[in-house]
Amino acid sequence: MATSGEAKIDLAKLIIKPLDPSLDRAAFSCGVRTIDNWFRNNARKHHEAYKVRTNVGLYEGRIVGFYSLAAAGSAAEAISEEARQMFERVKVAPCIYLSMIGVDKQFQGKGIGKTLMVDAMRTTLRVAEMVGVYALILDALDKEVAKRYERWGFEYFIEGALRMYIPLSQIREAAAQSITAKAAASA
Repeated sequence: MATSGEAKIDLAKLIIKPLDPSLDRAAFSCGVRTIDNWFRNNARKHHEAYKVRTNVGLYEGRIVGFYSLAAAGSAAEAISEEARQMFERVKVAPCIYLSMIGVDKQFQGKGIGKTLMVDAMRTTLRVAEMVGVYALILDALDKEVAKRYERWGFEYFIEGALRMYIPLSQIREAAAQSITAKAAASA
C-alpha cells in the first residue's frame, strides 16, 4: 500500500461504513492525542450505546479515518440571528453535532478528510429529511483547524470561540451544485 509522501490514493476505493467492533482501532493515529485516545478507547462504547454514531473510512481494509455524529440542541441566539428568529418560540435550534473527525497521519492530505466531511454532511441531510435540523455544528480543536472549517463554510457561533456551525440550507445548496456539476460533466 503506497501511502508515503505525495503518493495518491484512489478515493473510489475508500469505503465509509458504520464502526464495526471487529475492526482494529489500535493502529489508528491522526497525531492528536485526545482524538486518538477517544477513537481507540471510547468510540466503540459510545457507538454501541448510541451516544454517537461513528463511521469509519476503510482503505484496503485499514481504518484511515473516522467521524462521529450526535443529535444536539443549541441555544438559538448563540448560533446566529437567523437561528434566533427561526426558533424564537422554542429558543433551541435542533442540530447535528460532529463530535470527532480524524484522518490517520499516513493518509492526511490525500482527500480522505474532505471525503469524510462530505459524508458527514450527506448523513446530516438524510437525518434532516426525518427530523428538524437547523445546522451541523462542531467544536474546532484550535484556531488553525477552525480556519480549515471556515473554508468549508462553517461560521463561528460567537466570534473568537471555537464552536462553529454550517446551516443546512448551505449544505443543501452545496449538494445541489455538486449534483449539477456531475450531471454537466457526464453530459
